[in-house]
Amino acid sequence: MHSFRPTVLLTALAASCGLVQAQCPSVWTDVAAELKTTFIDSSGNCNDDARAAIRLAFHDCFPGACDGSVILADECTDRGENTQMIGICSTLGTMASNFTVGTADLIQFAAAFGIASCPGLPSIAVKVGRTDSSTANAAGQMPGANDNATSIVAAFAAKGFTSTELVALVGAHSAAKDLNGNGLDSTIDDLDTNFYTETAAGTAPASLNSDISMSNSSETKADWNTFGADASSWADAFVPAMEKLSLLGNDASSLTDCTSVITAAFA
Repeated sequence: MHSFRPTVLLTALAASCGLVQAQCPSVWTDVAAELKTTFIDSSGNCNDDARAAIRLAFHDCFPGACDGSVILADECTDRGENTQMIGICSTLGTMASNFTVGTADLIQFAAAFGIASCPGLPSIAVKVGRTDSSTANAAGQMPGANDNATSIVAAFAAKGFTSTELVALVGAHSAAKDLNGNGLDSTIDDLDTNFYTETAAGTAPASLNSDISMSNSSETKADWNTFGADASSWADAFVPAMEKLSLLGNDASSLTDCTSVITAAFA
């Protein structure tokens, strides 16, 4: 007589229904170890590579899909909006080849790792399994540093994002620098709400015209002030918006969750 093993039966049943979550491939633990060395300086702070990786995720996804084309189709070198990210494109392109992982996945994984490297926000869920593409996404999709709030809201709406999600995502500028290397807030090593308050008050070391416009536009000012006054409100809005961004052009149900790898790296 065969013994009855309910755990095995339930696992098999779940698998047949597509309910079993695939385990994150072990290579991503090695990638995380490499990124930790790459993104954190000798003082334990996030560095410019970490900042660039956060930005690169947006620049890969927003023009069409999170498909790695910012690196694989040379969008990094061919498009002016990517000038500050040529270095991180080279770093991540080489890393994807060395570890034999998808470039699109690595860009999103590195962004989530960069966010974890610059403290202040909860972990961002990150999934792998995207299909890489060496075909460039459409040009002229990225909002510019001199665009006004109305045009940026419209650009994000066309991609399926609300104005609240837009304002939340812009908060990543808390760990960003301008073209001259000046921080967009006074606490460049942290992802915090000083960016919102200092931009609105005109006291940030540097500010983009687009951010200034959003800080005082009737379309975005209320969310701007809310996030500046309440870090929890910002985190609650930023995390799902960033996760939504990281999945543009992809079917989330077909991807594998690797969030625990990043969490373990900072445990």
